[in-house]
Amino acid sequence: MINPKYLTGLIVTLLIGAVGVFVANRWGLPALQNATSDVNHSVVKSPVKAKQVVPEEFIESDSQVADQAASFANLTTQAIWQNLLAGFQRGEKTQIGLENALIMRLHKEPGSAIYEDLLSRFRQGILDTTAQQVLVSILGEVGNYKAAEILMRLVSEGLLQEPDVKLSAFHAISKFAPESWREHPNTELAPVFEAAWKIQDTEFLSAIANVMASIGTPTTLDMFVQTLTENNDPERVEIVKQAMTNLVNPALIPKLNDLLQNSAQEDMQLAGGEALASMGEIEAAKAIFKWSTQADAGRVDLVKDLYEKAMNTTPDFIDYLDKTLPAQHFVSDEIKQGVNESVATVKNGVE
Repeated sequence: MINPKYLTGLIVTLLIGAVGVFVANRWGLPALQNATSDVNHSVVKSPVKAKQVVPEEFIESDSQVADQAASFANLTTQAIWQNLLAGFQRGEKTQIGLENALIMRLHKEPGSAIYEDLLSRFRQGILDTTAQQVLVSILGEVGNYKAAEILMRLVSEGLLQEPDVKLSAFHAISKFAPESWREHPNTELAPVFEAAWKIQDTEFLSAIANVMASIGTPTTLDMFVQTLTENNDPERVEIVKQAMTNLVNPALIPKLNDLLQNSAQEDMQLAGGEALASMGEIEAAKAIFKWSTQADAGRVDLVKDLYEKAMNTTPDFIDYLDKTLPAQHFVSDEIKQGVNESVATVKNGVE
């Protein structure tokens, strides 16, 4: 027989519980349902590591950047590196302060042992995708010879496999192209990328070729011409033709002019002309003009294309044509007519 006191207590407990659920549902308060949900979620979800306590100077926020710079100044480069690695191990997605501090240190310490340590960790396969993306991006931001060398070794050894990491690598490679060629052409970096051009994996070749062209040494142009001459790798040939439109070194104009003037191979002539038209140099545009005066009627489409590109990249070329074109003799009347049409097209803003 049930004890009356026990039965009375049970009824009271049930009534209190019912009232609690009613109030929770009525006012939107988290009651039994949410509590149950949390329990179930904690069972299904993988255990989350408790976030370790880190020194205050390693907590990233925009308002702390200046304070962080001062804090990091008292740390060795190796300590900054180890704290960055520790953050990766904790699963931290962003460590802006540490990343910037390391970039600044590597700018000042081109011989740092950290470069080789970084390469070693990629070889060991112990870095997750986020860590790889960050480190590849750091190499691009540092932008010196050693950073370029390590990045190209990562590429040539096939250590960059994840799609997100490859995207970061493409962007990092582009960072080595000079921002202002006339102020600093980055010619000291050319041997690194010229050596990388020989790799068999073509996935990164376009990015490498574009940097090579932007630096634009005579050796690079010779390598491009060799690729076009041999013409035994269609993918590399197309990459070269596109990359040559990024050549900006005026010292290359005579060689490009020779390609345009004297090449029996159409790909070679086209690449030379496109490079001259895209350079943005008046002397390059004048080379196209001189060639066109001797071109036969069958080259009219190429002439028009090169003139329009040259006028768009080199506005001074339009003034030059206004003064020179009317009295200039052309071997082909069709060519001169084509040139006049191109000038009118550009002046009228017609695509």
